[in-house]
Amino acid sequence: MPGNTLDVYRAVKKSVEKVLIPRGLTVKSAGFKQDRLNEALSQTSGFWEEPNRVTSKPPRWIIQFEKKNGFVVANFAKKHDDTYYPASKTIGYINNREGNCSAMIFRIIASIKDSERYIFPDWEWVMLLVFNKSLPAGNSSETITSFDPLEKSIVYQRRSYKYSLLGIIKTNVENETIPLEEDESISYAEASNALKELLENGTEVEG
Repeated sequence: MPGNTLDVYRAVKKSVEKVLIPRGLTVKSAGFKQDRLNEALSQTSGFWEEPNRVTSKPPRWIIQFEKKNGFVVANFAKKHDDTYYPASKTIGYINNREGNCSAMIFRIIASIKDSERYIFPDWEWVMLLVFNKSLPAGNSSETITSFDPLEKSIVYQRRSYKYSLLGIIKTNVENETIPLEEDESISYAEASNALKELLENGTEVEG
């Protein structure tokens, strides 16, 4: 995708590593080895074309956005019956064989509902999670799931761990505003505010 996501990622990682490396800790990430997204996205569901293929190793975290009554609402990915996809709160995966990971960085992309379909603009955010201590050693592909903004926690190796810091960093985008049907539109700034409130407070935001 266009933009400076990789530059933002490198800057964030470098800054965090300055604090962690002297303590024998490290930052883990996923989805940044290549900028292009190879997994297909569905304009019908607003999620992955083949969710089962990417459930354990999602290269991006998809957050859905919608314009309701003039306000932008952000939410974890839902099906048409208004239930969450099993992997809607799976934010990524890490290689933590050494057991020294105390921070992780992932990529978030937008899925915008437009009448009866979803569109995927070039909008991205870099997400940072920091923990008070390193997570236990695992394998080369440990899924990070069950993100819970109310408990400030994720699930790793089937156990819940609280994070101490959440960061959501904007990136450059080609199109600041996306036109929708019925003379509506959504801006990256509106979506960023809605995303921040969703991930920090766990509420569907109108912003």
